[in-house]
Amino acid sequence: MIADRAALAGTLLLLSIAPSAAQLRRPLTCTEDASVALAAPGLPDGAKPPQPLKARTFSLVSSGGLLTVISAGRSDYYECQPASPRLNERSPRNTIKCQNGVYFLLIDLNKLNFVEAQLNPEDRTEVKVSSGSCRGL
Repeated sequence: MIADRAALAGTLLLLSIAPSAAQLRRPLTCTEDASVALAAPGLPDGAKPPQPLKARTFSLVSSGGLLTVISAGRSDYYECQPASPRLNERSPRNTIKCQNGVYFLLIDLNKLNFVEAQLNPEDRTEVKVSSGSCRGL
């Protein structure tokens, strides 16, 4: 009985991941709509607030279980998994979360929107958050 439930749960998990994987088989071009870096800690009073960063464009390609992000001639590889909400949280369906070192990427595959965060505990000036949209090629 428990084994049957576990098998059913595993099958449902695979079915929920399938649309995500299929949608990422085609390359996507993504453009940041907004991007901001946090101000350096310990700035004196009256210092300038965080300034918006120049928007960038990058490509996403999924292959071999990894997500490849191509930007300015450089390729970075991310490991991804379906995003699942906790008990009291709402989460968009068909969303994946990807991680590469200090970079985190959340992609809504229904709306083709993304949010990216760069978090570096060794250098607090390298904290950045950006969001934008993607389109298929």
